[in-house]
Amino acid sequence: MNLLQLLTTAGYSKVHDEDKRRTIKIVNTLSLVTAAMSGAFGLGCFITTGNVAISAPAVIECSLLSAIILMNGLGQYTAAGVSLIIINNVSIQYYSAIMGRVTEVHLLFIFLVGLSLLVFEKDKPRRVFSIAFTIFAFLIGEINMYNGFISPVVPPEDHTNAQFIIRWVTIPSILILDLLVIYYYVRNIERLRMREMLHVQEMLDTVKEHNRDLEILTAQLAKATDAKTVFVRETSHEIRTPLNAIFGISQLLQLKVEQDRSLAPIRQLADHLYAASYNTRDIINNVLEFSRIEAGKLDTPQAGPLNVKEWMEGIINMHQYVASVKTVKVKATLDPEIPQLIMGDKILLTKTLNNLLSNAIKFTRQESTVTLDVFQNEYKWCLQVTDQGEGISTERQSTIFDAFVTERNIFLEGTGLGLHITRHLVTSMGGEIKVYSKIGKGTTFTVILPLKIPSAICNNAIDNDSRSVALTDTSILIIEDDKMSQMVLSRFLSGMGSRIILAADGLEGLLLARASRPDIIILDSHIPGMSGKDTLAQIRTDDVLKNVPVIIASGDAFKENSEELLQAGANEYLVKPIDFKVLHSTLSKYLRANAHP
Repeated sequence: MNLLQLLTTAGYSKVHDEDKRRTIKIVNTLSLVTAAMSGAFGLGCFITTGNVAISAPAVIECSLLSAIILMNGLGQYTAAGVSLIIINNVSIQYYSAIMGRVTEVHLLFIFLVGLSLLVFEKDKPRRVFSIAFTIFAFLIGEINMYNGFISPVVPPEDHTNAQFIIRWVTIPSILILDLLVIYYYVRNIERLRMREMLHVQEMLDTVKEHNRDLEILTAQLAKATDAKTVFVRETSHEIRTPLNAIFGISQLLQLKVEQDRSLAPIRQLADHLYAASYNTRDIINNVLEFSRIEAGKLDTPQAGPLNVKEWMEGIINMHQYVASVKTVKVKATLDPEIPQLIMGDKILLTKTLNNLLSNAIKFTRQESTVTLDVFQNEYKWCLQVTDQGEGISTERQSTIFDAFVTERNIFLEGTGLGLHITRHLVTSMGGEIKVYSKIGKGTTFTVILPLKIPSAICNNAIDNDSRSVALTDTSILIIEDDKMSQMVLSRFLSGMGSRIILAADGLEGLLLARASRPDIIILDSHIPGMSGKDTLAQIRTDDVLKNVPVIIASGDAFKENSEELLQAGANEYLVKPIDFKVLHSTLSKYLRANAHP
């Protein structure tokens, strides 16, 4: 290491921070440069003028500036920086006083201010002090210049060689110092710019890395979501098939009890079985609906004419069976002002009302009443469901529509999905849902929807749509591989007077259909050999069978599957477990159509 490098890096070994090291080097370098310039200036002035008033202070300044390097070497970094500022200010103002206007000392203001900014770059209090001290020193110099407290050694009117030499030695020195500070300042700016660029590059690299990680996680999440969807779909299908048998048996028992009074003792058991299977069906439906919401596959409302009274009564009748298990009554009131027919998506409205009524029945007290009020409010129509349960606290009301938020009661615990799904359904129909609850009194959920009246053409189109048709002497082909489902459906339909034909697969079903020419075909979508879709395609291309109504009965509740089969030619798509009232209504619809072509 040479002497120059040794002097400019004095104090380096005790500091590891790069910014601090850079400041130490600047202080050492400027101290060394100004010391050398002071010494040379003093020596030159002494040789040319022999004036001790100029040369002696220059030698003293040279010594003091050299001592600053020693201070840094001893670790006194702050003292060294402050000393550099003070020594230069005092020295400049001294020479300004004794040399008068011979030199342009005010040009060093740039040097001194720049020096303060460099030395105390990250030390705001000392930076402010240094700049203030510089301004103060220059003010003192200006005051002395105008008042003449200290007389110049070389008067301005003295045009000797000494004045010429002093002036043209000091001005280049001043410019060198100014340029040196500017040089360091430019380097500092470039350093900061490079550091910022490196920081930005590091951030970009980090963002790219995070994006790569995010892409990997997104792919993993998509894979997991697909796997979950497949699992939910397959599990749902596997559960719905045996549940269809249980649900069907419970309905058969209820029908049997109604027909045979001697079976009255098992009425309660039949109702309990129906309620349990009905609740299980609701849970499965909600899990599937939530899975669709998570995947962003929201149903687009398909508005059509809806007979409010018949729709409401049909839903109430289904829920009354479930409510009877808790000895709960379900009452409904319909505002006489509300139009008989309105425009609405029957499927989404049914899901909404089913969820609200199921929720109310779950959490109302035993031997209480759940009330449904349907009324008009200006240009809106409202569904209001009220229970007599324990109520929901104000704190819980703010989160009650979030997923997996539920309440407990002594009867059962909810899944926490029903209200979350209901809000999505209501929102998709352009409405809103509100909750009002009072602890110990009960809870009211109000759904507010736009009121739209169907045209006269639509009114005529649905006349007598709800009439039930007797199934007596009706030929129905059931293509179903599950023996239990075969038995349940055939028991119900044969009990209604229908002639039942059973097939276990698609090929057998086609042969029997061509031989018997049934009035209606009930087809399971998942059958061995020829799939339900392929069987449907064969039916629709057969000259004899192409006009026979086909009702799909499937354990697959995903909308994509139902739409695929409906587009392939199915007339209806019923999801297992099948409600016999819905099945009867669906069969009646197509038997009426066949009776009045």
